[in-house]
Amino acid sequence: MIRTLARSVAAFALSVPLAVAASAVPVAADYGWQWPLSLSAGDAGAYRVELTPDIYAAAWSPTLADVIVVNGDGHPVPSTLVDATVEDRPVLREVPWFPLPDGRAQRDIAAISEIDTDGRLRRVELRGAEDAATAWLLDASQLDGVLLALRLSWGDSQPAFDQVFRVEASDDLKQWQPVQPEARVFDLRRDDARLLQGRIAFTAPTQARYLRLLPLRASMPALQLTAVQAEVRLPEAASSWQWRTLAPRAVRVDGRDGFEYRLDGRYPVTRVDLATAGNASSRWTLSVRDRDDAPWRVVATDWVVYRLGADADSRSPPQLLPAPLRDRAWRLEPESPVAAPPDLLLGYRPEALVFVAEGTQPFAVYAGSARAKRAAAPVTQMLEGLRTRHGADWRPAAATPGSGTALAGEAALKPSRDWTTWVLWTVLLAGVAVVAGFAVSLLRRGSAPTG
Repeated sequence: MIRTLARSVAAFALSVPLAVAASAVPVAADYGWQWPLSLSAGDAGAYRVELTPDIYAAAWSPTLADVIVVNGDGHPVPSTLVDATVEDRPVLREVPWFPLPDGRAQRDIAAISEIDTDGRLRRVELRGAEDAATAWLLDASQLDGVLLALRLSWGDSQPAFDQVFRVEASDDLKQWQPVQPEARVFDLRRDDARLLQGRIAFTAPTQARYLRLLPLRASMPALQLTAVQAEVRLPEAASSWQWRTLAPRAVRVDGRDGFEYRLDGRYPVTRVDLATAGNASSRWTLSVRDRDDAPWRVVATDWVVYRLGADADSRSPPQLLPAPLRDRAWRLEPESPVAAPPDLLLGYRPEALVFVAEGTQPFAVYAGSARAKRAAAPVTQMLEGLRTRHGADWRPAAATPGSGTALAGEAALKPSRDWTTWVLWTVLLAGVAVVAGFAVSLLRRGSAPTG
């Protein structure tokens, strides 16, 4: 009988974790606020949510781990946070190209070219005529952005080759500067195997209206060029930057005047500026910390800020930070007294949460939790696969947050105590006490004298 009771208590103890797990609170109770999402396409599969100031303000985690996407059943879906620099990946643009009869000759290409008023090449005359093209002129005048590399394509009938090219750039077709002195391009074959290299990376990002592609090995077969693409980094839109303006609070720092500022959200700040009243010129030290009991960390020293008049060209540029900062507290220390405390301007580019639309609609963003976080998911690998399949310009469909509403509110920002361990130990000890009590009772009965 004692063995039977022991087995019963053990079974009960093993069932406790299952009971605790089954009674766990829903995910919504762990988060402070939610924002419903409107999908730009109903069947895109992958979506991109640009984070709004309200979402940044609600986030509790310094890494935004408490920002998730849930489906219509309230279950989290696979998602990952993507910063703006990742989305600044180069795009591919087709480049018009023109054959030149002799790439090694230094010729005035402008004299044999017809150019539109916008710089576009209309025609390049092949004087002397019958020579096969050994060099190419590329028209990059219509590309908006910085050139990083070229990608060459050639026909299937191209003989195997291993060539070295020189790439030069010009804005007037007369003065040329090298952007890649030597780049190896090849198409090698053995039996059924084939090894290709058609990409030419520039030594540095460049902006030029025209490019010239010159082969350096005369013994190689002429390249049967069929297409040229340029890897272009598009210009950063001014509208992509957002700024938070923080009012100063005067403090004393080591016996000197200083100013402290409070940031209201977990924004990825990478630029800092000051709004001064009227003309000003001063030198500053900038420090940050995330908690009031943490030490200050200096992030910028000897920072010179000036403003002369209202002209934007007569003021200092924003201070660039080496990495995004999400700290709550910011402090400025002037090298010498200033007439008026400046406002602190913190610039950032909004990040995006990319998610897979698993489950049913509607989807929503949850944010603000001291006890829950986003699960790791291989979303980045999926995005790379989709870009490989659909092209470098492919992007997830847009999902737009609506007006936010409260879930658990501020209560979700308070870390919860883990009572599970205490409950389990209490139940187990109670079970042991019950077994011991029954055992003692049975022993007493067994030792009692019989009449």
